[in-house]
Amino acid sequence: MSTQHIATAAVVKVSIGSVTGNRVAQLITRGDLVPDGVAEEQLEHLVSRGLIEAVEAGEPEEPEEPAELDEGAYKRVSVADLKSEIENRNDGREDDAKIVPAEPGQRPQLVAALLADDNK
Repeated sequence: MSTQHIATAAVVKVSIGSVTGNRVAQLITRGDLVPDGVAEEQLEHLVSRGLIEAVEAGEPEEPEEPAELDEGAYKRVSVADLKSEIENRNDGREDDAKIVPAEPGQRPQLVAALLADDNK
């Protein structure tokens, strides 16, 4: 685990870059992470004034592989036909009973929505 800092004040100005070279000022708002490149002395000063606080950052989680979807009857159906099937099924249904695919609404989400409707 590593230590990162987040802004606790509404707006905090930090300097990024070498103490002896060119430095760039950056404004961060409450809840934002303090970017890399801020001198340790400045971090300590901002913590002592209550403008930022140190937090333990966990290891980034690896994205899970999406599970293979058994497309069943929709295996060889085109995306256009899947969308048409959803429109046909939604025609005349109440809003709360309509099929609404999850975002971003591509083939896996369309098939999953139709399979879920089939299983109702």
